[in-house]
Amino acid sequence: MQHKLILFLLFSPALFVSILTWERVKLDENVSISFPSKPEKTIFEGKQVWIAAVDSTSQCMAMITDLKKLGIDANTLTERLKRKETYQTIKSGMLRGSPGAIALSESITTFKGKPAYILKLDLKGEKEDFSIAYILTVYVNVKMYTFTLMEKYDNPHDDDKNKFWNSLKLE
Repeated sequence: MQHKLILFLLFSPALFVSILTWERVKLDENVSISFPSKPEKTIFEGKQVWIAAVDSTSQCMAMITDLKKLGIDANTLTERLKRKETYQTIKSGMLRGSPGAIALSESITTFKGKPAYILKLDLKGEKEDFSIAYILTVYVNVKMYTFTLMEKYDNPHDDDKNKFWNSLKLE
């Protein structure tokens, strides 16, 4: 019993520090998520983007796309999300944004009660580049929230991806 207590005391500070290093960021009035480090916020093609490093082999990214600016209302989005073609269009757009990438897997699902789409891409990057992307898109009202974890080949970050995605809070 004493050995277990000593092991717990040795490892709990590391676990505690690991938990504390993740930083919760409110993306807008309805959505927040935790990043592995303080994210850098920027605007890309009119969309808010947050990027944070997990370590030198992986990074997390969040982006908001306001579909209302594209002329889509809540009813139209709800109907479109019922059709597989919508997700194929989303996948095609993501592949166009990453020339040479190929989809390794995809899933039309729900996440925390909201319509969602999960896509895993092989970015065909060089050894030193981010080569694999795990993309979760979640649809809330008329916004598409995209949460991505990118990693280098042979450096899986499944625990970090799950922690990132599962930290998502919808208010």
